[in-house]
Amino acid sequence: MAEKKRLERLAQQLRTELGALVESEMDDPRVAMVAVTHVRVSPDMRYARVYVSTSGGDGDPKTVLEGLDSAKGFLRGQLSHRLPHLKRTPELTFDYDDSVEKEMRIEELLAQINSEEQ
Repeated sequence: MAEKKRLERLAQQLRTELGALVESEMDDPRVAMVAVTHVRVSPDMRYARVYVSTSGGDGDPKTVLEGLDSAKGFLRGQLSHRLPHLKRTPELTFDYDDSVEKEMRIEELLAQINSEEQ
């Protein structure tokens, strides 16, 4: 149980720090409007899967992931400075989180149904 809490805390720290780094430290236009939505950390804390989405669903997921993949070294280096208590900074893998887009589509459909009923 304590190990699970520790993983959750680390995932939250990584999400917060990566979000701040992507927002303020990266100049790559491919990742201009990217938000870190979720992070999953492996049980041995060597790997972190980072889920991202674009604000408002704009941006090509493939391009966004290419931009983040090219910045892995930079991001890992920054994390090692920002989280010095970690023995080892996790390897980062990026995935696109399309749940925001799906949620927006559902909202649109519900609004359309609601307007048709009135």
